[in-house]
Amino acid sequence: MLDPIILGHNQFFGVNHLDAQAGDQRAAQFNDVANILDIVRFAFDNDVKALMMSTHERAVGVANAIVNDSSLKDELGVYLLAPYIAKYIKQANEKGLVNIVRDSLAETSLKEKMGLFLRGGKGLLTKDVRTMIRLLIDFEVAPFKKLNLKAIFLHDAITDLALGWGMTDAFEIFYHHVQDKYGTTPAFCTKNLPKLMELFKKTSIKNPLIMASINKVGYQVGPSLDGFVKCLEENELQLLAMSTLAAGYTRPKEAYEYLFTLPRIDSVVVGTSKKVHAKETFAEIRKNMAIRDGVSAS
Repeated sequence: MLDPIILGHNQFFGVNHLDAQAGDQRAAQFNDVANILDIVRFAFDNDVKALMMSTHERAVGVANAIVNDSSLKDELGVYLLAPYIAKYIKQANEKGLVNIVRDSLAETSLKEKMGLFLRGGKGLLTKDVRTMIRLLIDFEVAPFKKLNLKAIFLHDAITDLALGWGMTDAFEIFYHHVQDKYGTTPAFCTKNLPKLMELFKKTSIKNPLIMASINKVGYQVGPSLDGFVKCLEENELQLLAMSTLAAGYTRPKEAYEYLFTLPRIDSVVVGTSKKVHAKETFAEIRKNMAIRDGVSAS
């Protein structure tokens, strides 16, 4: 079951789409994994028991800390976003491709390592795209497989690249591999929801879980706010709404009063670095979700 509120991860890794300096300050604040766990536990205690986590190089330390926490390990649902493309570019320059592979597979058994390498070698030798897609998924998920994975999202950089090329096979392979091997929900992040839904009509993928930006001012909403809303009205999907505060352009009250007038808003992912902001945001989401559903917010 999809969690109604999911704690975002961008603030933990210094991602700020409007202010790079503020992003750097947050990255410094959360350089200590203990500070990240403090926010995660605060959210958990306020009944937000789900976390979005990219496969950022620093996320492995967070994952290990969660696994070592008896409450969080089993009860915190993790929504994994993979692959983290910038990681490969940065690490390849810093320590080389061999060391990237070694570090990413540090938590896997010898048997699992051999299986990945053998399947990867076969893919390279035969140019088997299907094998290579599965290998990439397994390579990315390996350090996080001990977590309570509720869904694995294909990063929008890959989703939209495959979308631009019309690669229906790539989506099918990802979808069924995640279902079959990990027993969890395959999901997609995109910057072009209408086009993705049109492509899915050519596949076996029905009622998909999709994460996309949606907010009142149309910030990062593609291809347009009107086009996005029309797509929600005309298609069967589960939407995990992100960028709902438009990177700070709108306050929670205004943002969520608007958001929950739209159809198919099943969940919201929201990043926060301060507890007081977290409480305000969680409360507004719950209040407006309750109004939409015609139930008491208490």
